Amino acid sequence: MSIVRQSSTRSDVGQRLREWRLRRELSQAEVAHLAGITQASLSNYENGKRDLPLTTLLGVAGALNVSVGDLLDLPDVIVVRNSILGRAVKQLQTRVPAGAGAYAVS
Repeated sequence: MSIVRQSSTRSDVGQRLREWRLRRELSQAEVAHLAGITQASLSNYENGKRDLPLTTLLGVAGALNVSVGDLLDLPDVIVVRNSILGRAVKQLQTRVPAGAGAYAVS
C-alpha cells in the first residue's frame, strides 16, 4: 500500500523527506539505517522514483522524528498513541534494525 494523494505526488513527498532530513542534519545513510531501509531506497524515495510504502513512511518519519503529516503535508494527520496505528508507529520507532546491536530509535 502506497501513500499518495492527488495534490501530493511522489516527488513532493520526496522533497519534503529530503528537507526534513537536511533540517535534522542527517545523511541518507543515517536515516536509512534508522528506518531499516537501504540508502539507495531512501534516495529513490527522495527523488520521487519509487512509491513510498506506508510501513516505510512510518519508519522514516520515526527516524526523522517528524509526523507522517509533516512528510505528507497533511497537518491534520494525528496518530493517537492508544490506537492500533499508534501502537504500530511506536513499535516501528523502537525496533532495532538488523545488525544494529543495541541501537534503537527513541
